[in-house]
Amino acid sequence: MTFRKPYLISWLAMPVLILMGLVFRQHTVDVQLYDTYFVIANSHVALMGSAFLLVVGLGYWLICLTGKTPNIALTTIHLLPTIIVLMLLVMPLFRNGPFANAEWLSLGILAFLLGQCAYVIVIMLTLLRK
Repeated sequence: MTFRKPYLISWLAMPVLILMGLVFRQHTVDVQLYDTYFVIANSHVALMGSAFLLVVGLGYWLICLTGKTPNIALTTIHLLPTIIVLMLLVMPLFRNGPFANAEWLSLGILAFLLGQCAYVIVIMLTLLRK
């Protein structure tokens, strides 16, 4: 059985991400860029991540409206790192526990960006396929 509706995975991860953001809302994400120190609430990170998943789901939904199905392997390569990195970013254990160093954060961002490259490839291949 193949799963032909990847937008459902994206849309089902949204409430989980929002719920995690509400449960861990007392935690913050601290970002320092040059002389500026940004403190972002965890609930805002969860809301932005869920908005991103909404847009990704809409992209897959629009593709499915055309009657074309995206490549399952590339869709999996896109959705798994995207959802996992967003969930780990919202969880405070990832930022305060044993994985709270710059190397793990950089690895997560790299996985997220590679997943987004796979999303662009999925969209292009699906739309260009007859």
